[in-house]
Amino acid sequence: MERPAKLLRAFAVLFGVLAIMNLSKPLELSPDHGFVLLGRRLHGTSNLIAAPVFGVFQLCYAIALWRARPYALPMGLAYGGYVAANLFLFNLHIPELTTPVRLYGPLYIALAIGVSWGSVAVMFRERVGVESGVATMVMLRMFALLFSLMALSDLLTPFADTMRTGFVLFGQRLTGTANAVVAPLFALFLAGYAYSIWTERRVALPLGVAYAVYVVANLVSWSLRKPAGETLDPVFAVLYLIVAVGVSSGAAVLLYRRRRQLEDGKAPLS
Repeated sequence: MERPAKLLRAFAVLFGVLAIMNLSKPLELSPDHGFVLLGRRLHGTSNLIAAPVFGVFQLCYAIALWRARPYALPMGLAYGGYVAANLFLFNLHIPELTTPVRLYGPLYIALAIGVSWGSVAVMFRERVGVESGVATMVMLRMFALLFSLMALSDLLTPFADTMRTGFVLFGQRLTGTANAVVAPLFALFLAGYAYSIWTERRVALPLGVAYAVYVVANLVSWSLRKPAGETLDPVFAVLYLIVAVGVSSGAAVLLYRRRRQLEDGKAPLS
């Protein structure tokens, strides 16, 4: 195997630094420096859980890049998608910015997008993880990582239990005890689904079909039962609909196309 490109290792060092920064997030007392997950800055218990988890992920990604492992590609694709979504959602949630911050914002966005997707571009150039015959599995593992992210988000939902952050079950936003019970259970389901995809378990297909059906049913139920005051920007609503249905149904379709190759414990990208 050829020696990994120096540029790939440079990205590995950058992600290693980011990992250290996120691992140290819980030590920062200021709520203005908490970890940002899906556009919302966390604090307290949520920050204590999410920041180290992301730090570990970034550290694993850095190691995979340094060693040019094939599974670095789905990790990079998932991370790049997450960064883009996180920046978009954060800009929707933040208040009016001062002039210095407005000037700093575009630079940060350019750097974040450049680093996250730049590493992916280098992997494609070096053909890391893009050997023939594994494209479907790369996509599936990317979906698995995104489902893991959603599992983490659901797990943290009870720690931010408000009328606008509770878990939504068949169009009904939960609060209190119901939210504290259902959200972690759904997080466990998504974590199991993600694991079954990554390890190519046969159970991944029925789980994927069930989840895809649930997502569509949940979106329809929400549109019919949406409480007063719950409004979304039309552009954001359309994007959310496309991503939610695309990811859930897309994973199910890919699993169906690969159904004959699903075997317990098989992991060709390792």
